[in-house]
Amino acid sequence: MTEGSNRLPALADIANAAHGHTEMALRSAAEAAREAGIALLEARSLLPHGQWAGWLKSNFKGTARTAQRYMRVAKNWPTIEEKATSMSHLSVNEALHLLNGRDELAAALVLQAELDAVRDELEFLNSTIDSASVEGLQFIIARTQELFEIVVGLKSTAIKEAGRLACQMEARS
Repeated sequence: MTEGSNRLPALADIANAAHGHTEMALRSAAEAAREAGIALLEARSLLPHGQWAGWLKSNFKGTARTAQRYMRVAKNWPTIEEKATSMSHLSVNEALHLLNGRDELAAALVLQAELDAVRDELEFLNSTIDSASVEGLQFIIARTQELFEIVVGLKSTAIKEAGRLACQMEARS
């Protein structure tokens, strides 16, 4: 045995105690943010209009941005609980990310609706080609080109968002 081997049990105790503290901190981070958010929301509701920022600056040890994040967690706690696979190791950032997922879903639904509208218009234009006059055909050609540009923009947005979400998912794993 080496000289340092007598120290190994003590090092294991230190590592295990620190690990326990880390697990406890992770377990309570989102819940602590919720508790702070509830208190901040109540404080804001009790203050007269225009006094919130001053009160926050002189009474809250975090930043205004942190207060906003905590209040958002508190307001949306049922959604966070519903979406989280496990509340035991949920950080504040992860809780907020779960809420952002709703925003991302809404944005994806808007993109899909725009694409559906373009498709419907293209189908309508296609159905009128046989009976269109020369002016009508010129309009159909011009409008088809406009719709093509719209689709290119939507596709570019979708590709960027897919890349951003892939990076986020990779960073989380």
